[in-house]
Amino acid sequence: MLNRTRTYLALLALVALLAVACSSSDTDSADDNQPTPVPAATEVAEPISEPEPTSAPRPKVTVTPTPEPEGTAVSESESVTFYLQAFNSIGRGEYVDAERTFTTVVELEPGFARGWDGRGQALMLQGKYEEALRDFDKAIELKPNLSVAYANRSLTRIAIDDMDGAERDARRAFELDDESVAAQLVMGRVYAREGDTTTALEWFDLAVATDPEDASTWWWRGRFYRDVLGIGNAALADFNAAIELAPAQAALYLDRAQLYIQAEVDPELARADLEEAISLSQDPKLPSIIARAEDLIAVLDERAAAA
Repeated sequence: MLNRTRTYLALLALVALLAVACSSSDTDSADDNQPTPVPAATEVAEPISEPEPTSAPRPKVTVTPTPEPEGTAVSESESVTFYLQAFNSIGRGEYVDAERTFTTVVELEPGFARGWDGRGQALMLQGKYEEALRDFDKAIELKPNLSVAYANRSLTRIAIDDMDGAERDARRAFELDDESVAAQLVMGRVYAREGDTTTALEWFDLAVATDPEDASTWWWRGRFYRDVLGIGNAALADFNAAIELAPAQAALYLDRAQLYIQAEVDPELARADLEEAISLSQDPKLPSIIARAEDLIAVLDERAAAA
């Protein structure tokens, strides 16, 4: 259960980092012929390119999972307290403090693989991707069957657009733990990037089924529905589910607002979401979320002035 909680924290916090990456400034690119009331945009915030049609989708690769061995035991020492404090800091969005506390952990127990993995997460969530990769490498060197380290390294590689590396790590994480939500989501991204939307959706659906209480699973699938499949109603339903599960995540409101704007529905719905995103981005400060929300509010203001 603790491992699942750690992965949840990393995935959910990564929402804020990925939500505005490669953002499109064109929020008026909704398809007028979209059959659903809420059309999706072309590539907006994640580096998923619009897939090319494929004559025959690649079959889903079947991986025979093997159970992850019992986790590395943490010695009964002062490091246990620091270890738990560090993950609590991640949960509060205090990534710098988490990094410092994990540094204390690995200094006390340099052979503790999960300590290195934890610091890697704290670094990843600050956007320090190269440093994070080194820590995940160290964790895997110390414990080659540590599924969570492969999963976190795959997420980091997604962030730097290393899709081949992300796929390798995600597959390994899934082999070690077939309930690794992070691995499932990364595989969904990989197949979406390759244009195999059928298999991509299978992976995203699997992630939601594996942990429906994890808001990030709904968020990742919602963005896939919106940005790749162009199914606006499904995207909206997933964003709503994510917000219900994690109402304090600013990036979720930002994405839902963008969907409203693209669909040109009631502008007050979008404005309310953007104002909520800005409010939630004050502590801890999320400048990229705030800037993107302010840009979208400007779009709403321009539309109102032109009406």
